[in-house]
Amino acid sequence: MYTAIIVEDELNILKHMNKLVVSMDEFLIKGTFATPHEALAAFPDLMPDVAFIDIEMPRMNGLELARRLLKVKDDLSIIFTTAYGQYALDAFEVEAIDYLMKPIMKEELQRVLKRLNRVFNIQKRQSPLLKRVPSFAVRCFGAFEVRDQQQQMVRWPTRKAEEVFAYFLANQGRYISKWELLKIFWPEIEEERAIPNLYNTIYRVKQVLKKLPLSPKIQKINEGYILEAQRNLSDLGEFLEVMKQSKENTDFPLEASISLFFSYATPLFGDKDYFWSLHIEKYVAQEYGKLCHKLLLHYYEQNQLQKGEEIIQHYMAQYIEDEDMLRKWLKLVAHWQGYEEKSDEYRHRFNEKLASAELPLLE
Repeated sequence: MYTAIIVEDELNILKHMNKLVVSMDEFLIKGTFATPHEALAAFPDLMPDVAFIDIEMPRMNGLELARRLLKVKDDLSIIFTTAYGQYALDAFEVEAIDYLMKPIMKEELQRVLKRLNRVFNIQKRQSPLLKRVPSFAVRCFGAFEVRDQQQQMVRWPTRKAEEVFAYFLANQGRYISKWELLKIFWPEIEEERAIPNLYNTIYRVKQVLKKLPLSPKIQKINEGYILEAQRNLSDLGEFLEVMKQSKENTDFPLEASISLFFSYATPLFGDKDYFWSLHIEKYVAQEYGKLCHKLLLHYYEQNQLQKGEEIIQHYMAQYIEDEDMLRKWLKLVAHWQGYEEKSDEYRHRFNEKLASAELPLLE
């Protein structure tokens, strides 16, 4: 796994880049920055493997930033991003791994990954905190991707079939009546016409499920259905189960929680924008916040500041607007023996990010 930072002065592009990179299991984002000076200040504490840097930035362009970062870490892999082609030669003067033209697509990041693997001459880098971010047949965090037993993306016969499966996945193990499904997915159609649509869609979903690992099945029970599947079929299912365990058991499933924490990305189901998923997404976000705080407390008790910093950096990439969590971290750091002065440093860093996002600053 490769640790990475992103430096981009346009907030919407920064968010887009963050989602793209987070969607790939091979990368772990350690920080996102809207200004070169912010990136320079944080860099010595982060020391990532890779830096995605926008070339066109005010006051200090990406080429100068790259030169300064390389003085701190000479084996840093630089990937430049730009809307213009005129900087290509300059980019390679600072030994950039690649040069990406905006708008950036996931296929281009796959190309970057191949080049990084060749440079590092390894299959994957591992995070100092994680053994490995888990892979799932079904990914719901940050994207909605379903892969078959050969790890190939599944082709859905219809968008409706894909969405119905997403609904079952979000309600895994719960009995769902056909009336509930009709109301959600065919609300404008008369019942007599809608029922055949439901039956055909369920049949199509079942055909896709036959291709997936772990043998998930949709069972018909009376006037409804239930998805029977192992919890680790999807990142969402595993996350909800681990959160349930942490509430019921005295033993905190630390390793599984850390892996899931770093596999998390927003939004739920990616760009699918399912109206029925809003309340589920809100619940998952609340549970993710609880997990973040629990992990921060754990590393505080273990006096492992660097690991705590990795946790808060990843959380900030998802929810910079969560003022309550930012304050909890500042409070912890202010009482962290030997690191109390970092509280002001983090407050400044948070405020720069909040300002970039046009959000209220911390006092």
